[in-house]
Amino acid sequence: MKETFPRRLKGRSYAETRSAVLDLIRSSETISRVELAQQSALTEVTISKIVKELLLEGIVIEAGQGQSTGGKRPKLLKLNTGVLYAVGVSLGIARIVIVLCGLNGKLIERVDIAGMGNEPPPTVLARVAGAVQQIIQGRGIWRGSIVGIGVASSGRRRGPLGWGSNPEVARKWERFDTAAELEALCDVPVLIENDANSVALGTFWSGGADASRNFMSVYMDQGIGAGLVLGGTVFRGASDNTGEIGHIVVEPDGFECWCGSHGCLETVGAPRGIVRRVLTNPGLAALFDSRNAGDEAAIYQRVLAGLGEGLPEAEALISRSIHRVSTVLLGLANTLDLDRIELAGPGFSAVGHRYVKELRRLVEQASFTRGVHPVAIDLGGTGLDVAALGAASVVLHSSLTPHHMSIQI
Repeated sequence: MKETFPRRLKGRSYAETRSAVLDLIRSSETISRVELAQQSALTEVTISKIVKELLLEGIVIEAGQGQSTGGKRPKLLKLNTGVLYAVGVSLGIARIVIVLCGLNGKLIERVDIAGMGNEPPPTVLARVAGAVQQIIQGRGIWRGSIVGIGVASSGRRRGPLGWGSNPEVARKWERFDTAAELEALCDVPVLIENDANSVALGTFWSGGADASRNFMSVYMDQGIGAGLVLGGTVFRGASDNTGEIGHIVVEPDGFECWCGSHGCLETVGAPRGIVRRVLTNPGLAALFDSRNAGDEAAIYQRVLAGLGEGLPEAEALISRSIHRVSTVLLGLANTLDLDRIELAGPGFSAVGHRYVKELRRLVEQASFTRGVHPVAIDLGGTGLDVAALGAASVVLHSSLTPHHMSIQI
């Protein structure tokens, strides 16, 4: 049963009310005007006015008739997925993924290009803009139908200055206005979002969290972070830096983290931290980096291969990560009273099922609310495009349903 919104819509502006009605249509496969009025607690007159606008704009279309409840069969409404589009970009050091999505957030086309590396931002963004142009022209899409471009990246948000993701790229990118540059190149609005928040919003927009409105998406690539959705809205905190679970200290005497602290979860549980442990241990380095190349991605893949071969050293590295990550997530489930946690991202692609299994075990044994309600633990998308798809959803979310885009304290 879908949640109704009487208290939320009371006293809201017309734009916010329209946004909420569109969100109800989006989250339903099909829905009638009567059902919209019931679930929103709005009058049928208001619903009729909003729906008429959405139909005229082509955002919503009529899709057959519903079951009669004693009178005329109601006309059903649904989102028109082929009228507007969004582009999502996931910025990575080794690879940049660009996707085109329809109004429902589903993938239409994907292009992979060379990553950021050590190149200056203008050079990288010119390459991104070229790829975006290629997709738009190749599909014959009118530029005016592109709602915007969402860009997902990791690291600390710093207001209008952007954020730094790690020492290698921070100096070049943290004070560069990525949004303004890309917007000028593409002539399309650009939104910048944290990668974990992007994944969480993408999950919510596409219905991947089974309509849960209080959940956490944990995104792991080379690092690890979380996007928190409360009541269908991203919770952002005082400075837009909520969800940096990779910087929860789990080993105070551990490695120094790029954030300046020591023993952060990212230095222990994320792929980058596992690789660092390999490179700082001569025995492990000889085993997993025999060519002395220092290639993080290749070393991590060798650790995973060693896991499949039954190497105890690989098992110890991965088990340590699973234990630390699961323990932190249990604490967050207790703190935030979540009903769902989703693990997503390339870092979970090979052994995500083991993280899910351990976290489920801990939640069943030690969740404070285990006698009150269950906490669903699931493995979401683990492809390289999951953050880019989320970034496209951020644009759709912001443009079409801004009434619950974010909560700030």
